[in-house]
Amino acid sequence: MNKQKISLIVYDFDGTLVDTLFDIADAVNLSLKELGLRTLDRETIRKYVGKGVERLMAQSIDDTDCTDLSLAVELFRKNYSKNLMNHTRFYPFGREILDHFHDKKQAICSNKPEDFVRRILESLKSLDRFDAILGGDSVKSKKPDPEGLLHLLDRFQCSPEMAVLVGDSPVDIETGKRAGVYTCVVNYGFGDPKEIASAGPDCSIDHLSELKDLFY
Repeated sequence: MNKQKISLIVYDFDGTLVDTLFDIADAVNLSLKELGLRTLDRETIRKYVGKGVERLMAQSIDDTDCTDLSLAVELFRKNYSKNLMNHTRFYPFGREILDHFHDKKQAICSNKPEDFVRRILESLKSLDRFDAILGGDSVKSKKPDPEGLLHLLDRFQCSPEMAVLVGDSPVDIETGKRAGVYTCVVNYGFGDPKEIASAGPDCSIDHLSELKDLFY
């Protein structure tokens, strides 16, 4: 892929820009314990991240007698809210890449509740780096529905050819393709490598710093 001129970079959050796995997994397991259920290892929970809180807890309580998903979600939100920043950090080069592209519009489009995204970025002293933040509850539909991404393109009057979605999963790739933007996947995130490969992103990177070599 030749170096591509862009005006808008849209980042997924969990598994892409910020490593949230330990804190999410701990909150899931605290919630499962309160429900009297078995806990899960982090690698299992990793596979469930990225499609929203409801899906995360639905998969985490699967194959159990517990059918009260709304209670499970409520417990997760409570436990995660208290433990947002125990282990959560930017991935390597996260801050640097936000600084590098300071002259572009930069936004978050995540399936994570917007409040959690904002609080984490505030703790990381990086909230002001973004021109817009969309969570899974900011618009009607979650990714892979392109509603949020299309909203950002419209908000910044940006044509799809001038935007890139950076994510870590087939959900992000599908979202980007449906909106007509470039798709760049990170190889260190939560997504399954085989599923990512079959989803066919426009490009992939091992470190966020590589975005500098692909886009300007």
